[in-house]
Amino acid sequence: MAHIFRQIDSTKSLRAELDRRNISMFNSIREIEDFNRNYKSISEDILAQANINLQKNIAQKSTKLESLEADLISHRKSHEGVLKKQIFSLDTKVSDLSERLKNAPLLEGLFLNIYRWYKNSKLRQLIRNRDKIISNRTASMVHEVESLRADINRLNQNSDEIVSLDCKNELHELERTKKAVSELRTIIAGAKGEHAVEQELKNLPYNFYVINDYRLNFNRPIINKRTGEKIFSIQIDHLVVSPGGVFILETKNWSRRSIESLNLRSPIEQIQRSSYALYVFINNNISINSHHWGSKHISLKNILVMTGASTNQKFQYVKVKHLEELNVYLKYFDAVYSDNETKWLASALLDYCD
Repeated sequence: MAHIFRQIDSTKSLRAELDRRNISMFNSIREIEDFNRNYKSISEDILAQANINLQKNIAQKSTKLESLEADLISHRKSHEGVLKKQIFSLDTKVSDLSERLKNAPLLEGLFLNIYRWYKNSKLRQLIRNRDKIISNRTASMVHEVESLRADINRLNQNSDEIVSLDCKNELHELERTKKAVSELRTIIAGAKGEHAVEQELKNLPYNFYVINDYRLNFNRPIINKRTGEKIFSIQIDHLVVSPGGVFILETKNWSRRSIESLNLRSPIEQIQRSSYALYVFINNNISINSHHWGSKHISLKNILVMTGASTNQKFQYVKVKHLEELNVYLKYFDAVYSDNETKWLASALLDYCD
């Protein structure tokens, strides 16, 4: 397995953009692809779960209502029993007083008559207000039952609106994430392509060294003698150091439409620019002096790796390879460096990387 150094640039850029937009649900490109593929079903699942939650809520409230209604019936019967006993007791008392009045002396009879009137008045009051008394004593429970019943009716009658409101924030967040992913599709495509290339490069032999996102900044700009451009910095998607030489890889995960577009920057010009600057830099700063004849030449080979659509066009100084062809091409070249020289060269290049 090849040695891999540094993180892919587009992955870092994508993570930074997602963080800036406060989106933390993705940990990989695959998760983003799954999100795009399953967006509709995710939205449906959110609505379905909200409806399940509502039905559970209704079921719980209905169970509680049944229990409260049973308690209410029990309390009414209990209060009716208490009142019935009180009425019976008063009625018995009044009858007893009536019997005592028949043989009571005048003064005692006057007292008993007043007392009978009081008990009889209380008896009539209990009989007359029996329903009201029971109603007052169970009012709080009746109110609780009616409130709960009204709440259940409201939930059933407005279920669609309630479900919509319940998952409004979650659906809004889902839509916001979908919009962000759509806006970042170019970066995502780039990250997907570079990740695929990195995974492929890992399968190279142990004496291959891969430096992702290789960057150099020049204190004094390198002048491209052919174009006159002042090159202040370069960024290379993948730099592969092998016994067969140093390879500059530029990755493009483009569609056929992108390849044919005249508005996109030429990847050939991009890789040629980086290659020229790196070649000048290496010749000024790095040399392999392990051979007794002198310093070894450090060759650079340029590869445009296409992970999406490709082209059969040929370009000067740049090979265009599809992902499946890449490793075969990288291993094709005869070794010009020993394993130790390859390791040293990779280390030297990595030391200069910004």
